[in-house]
Amino acid sequence: METDPEVILFDAGGTLVLQSAAAIGEQLGFPIDPDRAFEAHYRSMHAYARRRLTGVDDGWAWWQLHYFTALGVPDPESAGDRINNGYGLWHQAISGTIQAVGALSKAGIRTAVLSNSDGSVTESLSRAGFDGLFEMVLDSHDLGVSKPDPTIFRLALERMRVAPSRTWYVGDSIFHDVGGATTAGLARAILIDPLDLHDHYQDRIRSVAELPGLVGGLR
Repeated sequence: METDPEVILFDAGGTLVLQSAAAIGEQLGFPIDPDRAFEAHYRSMHAYARRRLTGVDDGWAWWQLHYFTALGVPDPESAGDRINNGYGLWHQAISGTIQAVGALSKAGIRTAVLSNSDGSVTESLSRAGFDGLFEMVLDSHDLGVSKPDPTIFRLALERMRVAPSRTWYVGDSIFHDVGGATTAGLARAILIDPLDLHDHYQDRIRSVAELPGLVGGLR
């Protein structure tokens, strides 16, 4: 029988929060449908991660172009610059995530965030309603290293004072999150896949809201 984790580390964007469709629409002067933005995020992340797995690194600008094109935004090539590359806009909590993190904490599981971000992740999570829920929030901008580099995972483990064998990671990128956590030797790398785009990867759930169901004491 699998042992429950001592610590669960979370990615932020696409896992706990999404960019606010209302905030993006306001900045671009173009209405953004939240459901369309939800789907565009995961399809763009899937395409971006798959490219990275083949060794192609177009940078985050490629993801943004794919995302804004899917949204039908006029002049998608400049949309990222017009919203300052999304700085401070990742504050829309994904349904059920706040409650799920709270349930895990009440069950005695320590939780923290490890995100590839731009220095704004702590503020964004607070605005989304996660303030005070995590033991620690770590931002790649501050750490000087990004996922999937296993170094960033090891830094998180050191700061949390936990062994990789007692730690799970949860994220929405098969390249950055699953790849990085697996290379770093974490016990489990769980993929957020609400659109069933990664049917080749078995350890996946549709939302963090399903995560407590994977923990023995909460089933």
